[in-house]
Amino acid sequence: MKKITALSALSAAALAIPSHGEVAPEDHELSYRYSSYQEEDAPRERTFQGSLERYQIDVHQLGYRTPIGDSWYLASELQYESMSGASPTQTYKNDEGESVLLMSGASIEEKRIDVKVAPKKYFKDGTAGGLLAYSTENDYESIALGLDGTLEIFDKHTTLIGSVSFSDDTISPTDPDLSEARTAADGKKKSSFSIYEGVSQVINKYSVLQVGVGYTSLSGYLSDPYKFEDLRPGSREQLTLSANHKQFFSVLDGAALLSNYRYYNDDWGIESHTLDVKWSQQFDISNYRLIVSPLMRYYTQTQADFYSLEQSPPDDQFNSSDSRLSTYGAVTFGFTSEFKFSQWSLHFDWQQYYSREDLALFDASDDEAPALVNFSTFTAGVDYQF
Repeated sequence: MKKITALSALSAAALAIPSHGEVAPEDHELSYRYSSYQEEDAPRERTFQGSLERYQIDVHQLGYRTPIGDSWYLASELQYESMSGASPTQTYKNDEGESVLLMSGASIEEKRIDVKVAPKKYFKDGTAGGLLAYSTENDYESIALGLDGTLEIFDKHTTLIGSVSFSDDTISPTDPDLSEARTAADGKKKSSFSIYEGVSQVINKYSVLQVGVGYTSLSGYLSDPYKFEDLRPGSREQLTLSANHKQFFSVLDGAALLSNYRYYNDDWGIESHTLDVKWSQQFDISNYRLIVSPLMRYYTQTQADFYSLEQSPPDDQFNSSDSRLSTYGAVTFGFTSEFKFSQWSLHFDWQQYYSREDLALFDASDDEAPALVNFSTFTAGVDYQF
């Protein structure tokens, strides 16, 4: 099943601090990105059965952006993703009170193709855009639609931001006859509706602040058919509150400090806090420009109401041992970089992610979650404007 939803582009666009006084880009742009995602192996001392080798994902993205007339701009993207590795199927407590991890036996191999088209209209005091996204893989199909817009007021010092999106997904588990859960999930639907409203304010010529609120409603089949004893509610209501601040500094050839905070709450009982900071430093050397941005992020969440390490829970009881629903904390550090010259831009990014139970800030639990994942990502890319 897909690890990244077709709505990810909309979410990123909605939460980004917009440029005040936006004008339609005049250049055509062709871009390519290669990304590698590698999870660390499952802990041998806690794995009862299955493969220790977890997911490795390779992603190729080809993008094309072009102006249409004087005020329209069209962004399009084609993505191909290949994934292999084993995944956790259940975590439970044994008779000694230790958390035991079950992994899938054979390596999972999946392919995914993602297509996105996003037109945008530029007005004197704002923008209006849309998104059409389609994603297909071995066991999943998704289509998403979205609208977004901005409106600049008060001499363009204040920008109102809004977006709305909808997705419709169809689940088709691989080898549906292998388990009752897969058989029950075959052909089931899942839908998502999201809305975001925010405001961005220029504080002074060096500082911009954006705050926003988001709401997402999920309904349909929300369980994981590949996990044992996984039965989740058929709906999920999610609320987010966010604040993003950008401060510019005249350090060397220019710098900016980006600080972001997000609060999340849902009716499954999960509450989370995310805080990340990034320092972007610019270096101008002759006709070349280098921007290096080290970053760090901290995340903490409480567990879902129905998260449990019970090996054989009642059939009519909501239950899941998915570590993503447990109490844990996570730390990410890394960097992004961009090297510009003439019509070209080169990109190199790297991030390392660590998650553990004892990194949680609230409602820390003594229960181990050996399925919590550590991973690294690397991205290399090139843009060409003409």
